[in-house]
Amino acid sequence: MKIANNLVQQKTVFLFCVVAVLTIILIQVSIFSLKNGVLDIFPFFYILPILILAYYSPRYAIYFTVLLGWIFLALVYLYGPANIQLYAMSSAAFYIFVSIGIVISALSSQLVQEKKYRQIFENSQSGIFTFNIGDRKIQEVNSQSAAILEFSQEELKTLLFSTLWFDESSENFFMKTLETKRRIVDCEVQLRKKDRTVIWALVSASATDEGLVVCSVLDITERKRIKDDLIESELRYRTLFDGASDAIFIHDVDGKIFETNTMASKYLGFTKRELMQMHMKDLAVNPSQQFSDQMTRDLLARGHILFSTEQRRKDGIVIHVEISSRTTEYFGMHAVISIVRDISGRTT
Repeated sequence: MKIANNLVQQKTVFLFCVVAVLTIILIQVSIFSLKNGVLDIFPFFYILPILILAYYSPRYAIYFTVLLGWIFLALVYLYGPANIQLYAMSSAAFYIFVSIGIVISALSSQLVQEKKYRQIFENSQSGIFTFNIGDRKIQEVNSQSAAILEFSQEELKTLLFSTLWFDESSENFFMKTLETKRRIVDCEVQLRKKDRTVIWALVSASATDEGLVVCSVLDITERKRIKDDLIESELRYRTLFDGASDAIFIHDVDGKIFETNTMASKYLGFTKRELMQMHMKDLAVNPSQQFSDQMTRDLLARGHILFSTEQRRKDGIVIHVEISSRTTEYFGMHAVISIVRDISGRTT
């Protein structure tokens, strides 16, 4: 990046040096022409530095054009003959110079903007393409769109937007929403690649007043697969967690309860919401016998402990339990998972 900036700076300095040299030469040629009565040709030479600077640096071209025009007029009045026709011609040339500089600067600025947007379009990490909302024919396509859909850019330009869809009903809904609201943001759809395999894509689209639709596409197939796997894993975990025959508590080392299963509520008579606002010691008949400081140190040192104690249900009934606790992680935090088994029948 630093090398590229240095090259740009060197190019700019070189350009200004060329323009400065041309301007000095023009001044010398103008003085010579005016002193020798050659009045018809030299004004046209002033267009050259204007064209160069306006094309490569529109930002400074207008100021330079006005300055060069005043230099031209000053030379005419200082070194030219006192001729009203010459003065009139020089004034007209001045306005021509300024007009040419303004027009070329405007066009060059537009070209610079178009080049910048073209670079953004081509280098975007999202697939971007445009299509006509009327006939749905794809018009402009960047390389990332072609990579996502595994077509060449030329091939995509021969297709209709409709041919990329997997589900016709989804396409109809998408187009109807677009025609009504003129904009769609982060819509998950299924598209077909060149080999007809289906991918999930996150599509945003915006329609212009001229009937052109600009679409951005992100391939989220892998992200969606991971998300679906996580949901499936969560459902499997929840089924096992809530289907366990023992009460299960997830809590921190101080006993603050994070999560409980269905059996915990069944054993103790508290709702899940009530349990998640409690500590493990709140359930103990004798809090000093449940997760005392020594027991906590043993748990952290060995990673697991097993002990028997008594817990009190919500209705006041005392039950004898066996607690097996093991250290774990819960959303990136150190936590403890405690499995509580009712052994009242074993102790009677």
